[in-house]
Amino acid sequence: MSHNSLKYQFKKQLIISVGLLVLIFSFLLYQILFIGIGASMHRGMMSMTDHYAQQLEADPSFPLPHNDDFSIYVGRETLPAEIEQMFDIDTLPPFSFSVHDDSKLSELFRPQKITFLETRPLKNNKGILYLVYHDRDPQRAPPPRHGKIPSHLFLQDHPPQHAEKVLPPGPPPKTPLINVPNSIIFIILLATLLVYWIVQRLITSVLNPLNELALMAKSLDENNPELSFSVMQNKTEIGAVAKTLHQTMQRIHQYHQREKQFLQNASHELRTPIAVISSALDIIDLRASQGNHDIADQHINIRRANKNMTEMTSALLLLSDKNRSIRSLDTIDLKQLSTSIIEEHKYLLKDKRVFIDLIGADNETHELPGTLCRIVLSNLIRNAFEQTLSGGVSVDISGRKVLVTNTSSAIYNNEEGEIELEKNYDKGFGIGLDIVKKIVEQQQWQLHFFADVKKGWQVVINFENKTLSDKQ
Repeated sequence: MSHNSLKYQFKKQLIISVGLLVLIFSFLLYQILFIGIGASMHRGMMSMTDHYAQQLEADPSFPLPHNDDFSIYVGRETLPAEIEQMFDIDTLPPFSFSVHDDSKLSELFRPQKITFLETRPLKNNKGILYLVYHDRDPQRAPPPRHGKIPSHLFLQDHPPQHAEKVLPPGPPPKTPLINVPNSIIFIILLATLLVYWIVQRLITSVLNPLNELALMAKSLDENNPELSFSVMQNKTEIGAVAKTLHQTMQRIHQYHQREKQFLQNASHELRTPIAVISSALDIIDLRASQGNHDIADQHINIRRANKNMTEMTSALLLLSDKNRSIRSLDTIDLKQLSTSIIEEHKYLLKDKRVFIDLIGADNETHELPGTLCRIVLSNLIRNAFEQTLSGGVSVDISGRKVLVTNTSSAIYNNEEGEIELEKNYDKGFGIGLDIVKKIVEQQQWQLHFFADVKKGWQVVINFENKTLSDKQ
């Protein structure tokens, strides 16, 4: 696993953060525990000093206890030298509580010896009472709790009338395995295991799907967009991202396919006028070498091919700049424009028995992008002329709607008229149909194809912007 991976960084940061928190809170709990022990000892030793102070004030000859656990001294001069070395007696105020640890209370292991000192002044200036408690052996009984005096002291000062039988000494009690240092170690280990378990679950639910998503992004193939991946079935946001990425790749594939088809059609469509120009130039050269200067017909062919290429390149430029095409509005007479286009393309009907019918009101103008309208109508009329073997071609203009109808024996045996119509149209159109569709989509015009066995092919183009029509 790389040190730069998200999985490694996630593990490291989470373990460090939680580990530090566990250590800090464990140390605080450790300190709070000893503070509580000290407070409890202070209350217990205060109760003991009050008891013995009352006894001494009532009877100065009252016997004071001296044993391994604790001792009571009256007056500074009675204190052992060891106690004076442990505590700065001269600086201790009355009713003070002090603790001396041979090591430190915050060490990881239990101190070998702890000495507690409680001071209390006696009444009538009889000196100061010192209570010293030694905690040497962990197997001994704990110090008094909640202000109670150890039972053996009361037994020494006030022997019971019926003393119970003392049990013979047995094996010393075992030291408990769970103490403060061991508890801290146990908590740290438990927290580490818990953090590791949480990290593993997070990796399983988050980081592993992210890795699968990265592999999916690397494996996506534009030529094979239908390829499916398991991460797409993930129920979290990662699955949604995977599905979106897959859908985006499908759209890219469709876009590339359309662009590929568009370029193929463009290449095919440009090849024809280029061939016409090349052929016309060869004929001109041949006639010139023979002394024949009649080349007017070849000039017409060259100009016609040049005009077709000019229209096509203009359409491509306009389609690449939507705002430019919207701003370039002209006053257009659709009937007059159709008449001009029909005259330009009559050469396609040469040697064909085809009649032309143009229907529409005269002098009816509209504000439309002139170049785009001319490109659309030129392609529709030219294709109608090319596809019509015999019969007629009708151009019916009504307002902004133009209906182009042509008859041809090519569709008489076609049982899937509308579907095959567009396929055949595409074959005859080349890039023309693609350009028309793109222009119509950009300008939000309306284009429909119909096939009828009796009437032939019908194409309806409505130059009315459908968005504006819906708003009105």
